[in-house]
Amino acid sequence: MSQILEGVAILGGLTLYLIPSIMADARNSQDAQAITLFNVLLGWTVIGWVAAFMWARRPAAEKHLTRLVKRTQRAAARVTIAKIVEHAAYRGALQRRLAAGQPVLQPIPVRR
Repeated sequence: MSQILEGVAILGGLTLYLIPSIMADARNSQDAQAITLFNVLLGWTVIGWVAAFMWARRPAAEKHLTRLVKRTQRAAARVTIAKIVEHAAYRGALQRRLAAGQPVLQPIPVRR
């Protein structure tokens, strides 16, 4: 009977020791392996265990990635709009030259 209690106590202690690793895995954290390694190697110190626990509880970087994607999309849209405006200005200048009977092969100055 005492062997069963010892086994349960060891299993319970091991579970408590690995809570940060279990939590990181349950949250599908990208850093789950690093958290587990940190927890196993430095978790025996109270500071190491608390650090691993806080790292495992850190929110996922999805919000940061979402903001980054939106900023990238906006930047791409700005560049695209600028190119469309530039193309429209070039085409307008070209049409004015054609209407005036000027040669088309010379460089066309674009007003901005």
